[in-house]
Amino acid sequence: MRDYILQNKKVLVVDDNIINQTVVKHALIKLGAMTEIAGDGEEAITLFRNNIYDLVLMDVQMPIMDGYDATRYIRNQLQSKVPIIAMTAFALKGEDEKCLESGMNGYVSKPFTLESLYNAINQVFDTNVIVQSNPYILTDNNTSVDVSMLYEIVGNDEEYIKAMITTFIENIPTIVQKIEAALANKDWDNVAKSAHYAKSSLSVVKIAEILDWIIMIEYSARKKSDLEAIPALIAKVKEKFVIVGNILMERFSFKPKS
Repeated sequence: MRDYILQNKKVLVVDDNIINQTVVKHALIKLGAMTEIAGDGEEAITLFRNNIYDLVLMDVQMPIMDGYDATRYIRNQLQSKVPIIAMTAFALKGEDEKCLESGMNGYVSKPFTLESLYNAINQVFDTNVIVQSNPYILTDNNTSVDVSMLYEIVGNDEEYIKAMITTFIENIPTIVQKIEAALANKDWDNVAKSAHYAKSSLSVVKIAEILDWIIMIEYSARKKSDLEAIPALIAKVKEKFVIVGNILMERFSFKPKS
């Protein structure tokens, strides 16, 4: 009987909205499930480490860690193939594709009906959906670092990759210092040139947010527009890069040169 599709199954609901949590939990109980609630992606990962779930319902837009990064972490760091269904309003074009690319098995649009939720769950359990799992996307602290290209270029030569990561960790702060020095002198040409140079490194070791901020810095300097926004963008780059450095050091088990 379809009302008991989740009979004796344990489901983790990840959503920061208390009303949504209540509605989803009630819907799942009607389908026979046992449920636990997490208010954001980080809390979900903590629960996931210590429990076994048959299904995860994951809101995509949450503070601290969103559903995309939480899913990538579950797939890539925890190496789990548990079915994950996105709960999304699809406010942005292409968000459904983004859900699947991050490793989710399916999605249900909010506000959903019991029927649409049932259909999404039934499809996940009745079909062999291939999930995205990429061990070279490192995720922690609401930050994803994609080192896939390094492995595509040099294969599994860990020592060579480690040397390239060391260069990357040392190179980006040096470039940021050059941007700051040029900014202090209102040398917009060199601000733009240094930002442009940084993009090459960020095309190999990919951190989406940092790349976006660097592109904005280069654009502002070249066009001499929104120049007052550049210091804040630099601050964001520096803050995020501290997290990136920690992620890379943990993954490749080394400490930077003192």
